[in-house]
Amino acid sequence: MNLSFGLVKTAADEAADALLVRESRWLRELERVDTLEGQVPRVLEEGTSPNGRRYLVISMWPARGETRAFTADHARFLATLGRARFRSLDFDACGTCQWMQESLAQANEFVPRRSMRLLEDAYHDCETALLYWTGPFVLSQGDFAPWNIRNLGSQLFVTDWGQARADASPLDDVLHYLMIQRALTFRPVSVPVLRQAMSRAADFAVQAYPEWTWRAPVIGALTLVYLLGVVLHRSLARRRIERTDRVVGAYWKLLEKRSTWMPK
Repeated sequence: MNLSFGLVKTAADEAADALLVRESRWLRELERVDTLEGQVPRVLEEGTSPNGRRYLVISMWPARGETRAFTADHARFLATLGRARFRSLDFDACGTCQWMQESLAQANEFVPRRSMRLLEDAYHDCETALLYWTGPFVLSQGDFAPWNIRNLGSQLFVTDWGQARADASPLDDVLHYLMIQRALTFRPVSVPVLRQAMSRAADFAVQAYPEWTWRAPVIGALTLVYLLGVVLHRSLARRRIERTDRVVGAYWKLLEKRSTWMPK
């Protein structure tokens, strides 16, 4: 499959430099995954511009219409991506757990004590609910959202891999797709909305990873892992809990209300 043109991405600061380095690393790794051929960009060129900033040239398709619905094509892509690199692990042995512990330690340097207690209690609930569960931890695209996806018939072309990470929960990308577009457009991200997203994520997990057990408490705990992870990621970048942020504000309320939606 021949892609139509090259897109040049140039960093504006050090944080963007790091994102481009991450994106290039993951794209080069994904080039070796035959089942994803034609569905992710290829690195055409990369380097440092005269002003010292990183640049990356990647293959792209022209813009196509996007869909807001999570379809069978989306599920198939994520299942293929997950199978491309996954490990069966206990939660406390996976990279996500270690990252959350490190992030909480960093957050403790600037988050007020009352807010910090909520973050720590939410993490404790994740850890407790997943204490005796072993499951697949996979490669996540990191920002799986309609604006990063082009529809090519029954196949997707997925861009922007700077937030990709290994050892992620297999529910992260599904939940992100279903919820981030609501949060960013000021639509309600209520408990009923979250429950619907959890149900869709559970269906995906059963179909994509039937070898593992997907009890309701596991789905709830992995949903909490997603919400807490997004809040930590966005807050660490700014070194504050910014409740006026559309995503942080919406997800923070769900963390506060977790007793109403987490299965016992």
